[in-house]
Amino acid sequence: MTERLVCNVYVHFERERERESVCLCVGVRVMKQEAKDMNDDFRAMLNGDSGQVSSSRISSLLASKDRDYLLSSNGAQVNVSDLESKVIGLYFSANWYPPCWNFTKVLVGIYEQLKTSGSNFEIVYISSDEDLDAFNNYHACMPWLAIPFSDLETKKALNRKFDVEGIPCLVILQPNDNKDDATLHDGVELIYRYGIEAFPFTKERLETLYQEEREKHENQTLTNLLTNHDRDYLLGHPSPKQVPVASLIGKTIGLYFSAQWCLPCVKFAPKLISIYQKIKQMLGEKGDDEDFDVVLISNDRDQESFDSYFETMPWLALPFGDPAGKDLAKHFDVRGIPCLVILGPDGKTVTKHGRNLINLYQENAYPFTEAKVELLEKQMNEEAERLPRSVFHSGHRHELTLVSEGNGGGPFICCGCDEQGSGWAYQCLECGYEVHPKCVSAAAADRDSSDNS
Repeated sequence: MTERLVCNVYVHFERERERESVCLCVGVRVMKQEAKDMNDDFRAMLNGDSGQVSSSRISSLLASKDRDYLLSSNGAQVNVSDLESKVIGLYFSANWYPPCWNFTKVLVGIYEQLKTSGSNFEIVYISSDEDLDAFNNYHACMPWLAIPFSDLETKKALNRKFDVEGIPCLVILQPNDNKDDATLHDGVELIYRYGIEAFPFTKERLETLYQEEREKHENQTLTNLLTNHDRDYLLGHPSPKQVPVASLIGKTIGLYFSAQWCLPCVKFAPKLISIYQKIKQMLGEKGDDEDFDVVLISNDRDQESFDSYFETMPWLALPFGDPAGKDLAKHFDVRGIPCLVILGPDGKTVTKHGRNLINLYQENAYPFTEAKVELLEKQMNEEAERLPRSVFHSGHRHELTLVSEGNGGGPFICCGCDEQGSGWAYQCLECGYEVHPKCVSAAAADRDSSDNS
């Protein structure tokens, strides 16, 4: 395994282990594409395979010449024919991959709700486990059916047929009487995005959900995001000081989804505090009415953890356990923490990638608008022209080459600071190790300071 893979996989797995039920989302999207991405993502969900899966084809997909059954989690055999006329989810997963465990917990809850309501839905687990014991232990946590672990040919054939490139993956098959509905490959996305409301995963249902989602975003205000019938305030300092949500109207607001138990959150929080204070100071020196604030949306496990974590922060917070927290996470499709969603003075979403902009541009990212980001990108490109084409970095034994997103680079996890990066990077062409240019510069400055002392 290359050094870059070691670095990125280590960071990824450590974060997954620390966050447990929260999926890491390390992909970096260009901010000005966010609205377009929402439309493109939806179109991609609907544009699956054109054909439906008939009852006879269900048997050809899930059975073999030696087997006409599937296994329940208690080991009982269930005829494949029992799945005829049902909406079927083919669940490609494995016990050894933390994101699969995280999604399985979510999917179990959805499945049990659908079964309780009598919905015509079934899931079939297609395993990528290492051995039979791992398969049995993982399947025991699932209330649905599975292809037997020993049937490698059927599992391989299903992976090939549905072009499964990563796990977890949930492929939705419609019964053959639903002529207008394609096979969907984005079941994981749909479950995370819409939950039980996505069922029965038909084109008509998804179009309705998308339209509702679009209208919510178009009509969102700070008040309808952060208040409810019983509460029109946030917590301030000294806690439990109550700060009216109305006092934030007209400000640029960062919604900070975080938790004390999350290692990446603990590492990012001091940086955000520093940037927050610099932005406040900068705006104070300008002397106009422009202002910035942050609101903690906690995912802590108990009141005590929330209190101790919030005490370290200079900004506001949604009360612990407030149902608005889950609503906000769903509204902004928050898959992983830490996450910083930026709202403009009008209460509309500016970007969901405030964390990445902070990492790239520090306080200069404010006010996080498309115009400001374009200006910063231009400045970064100009500065990159003055950087050395190659360097040696204390954290790596090989020479590093300067690359850009359009020239061998792309979104990455910096092996120097473990934070997201995009645009320019120093990359080892031999093994893929990547660091921010600023991390190379900081390391060089520290080395020079040490040499002079």
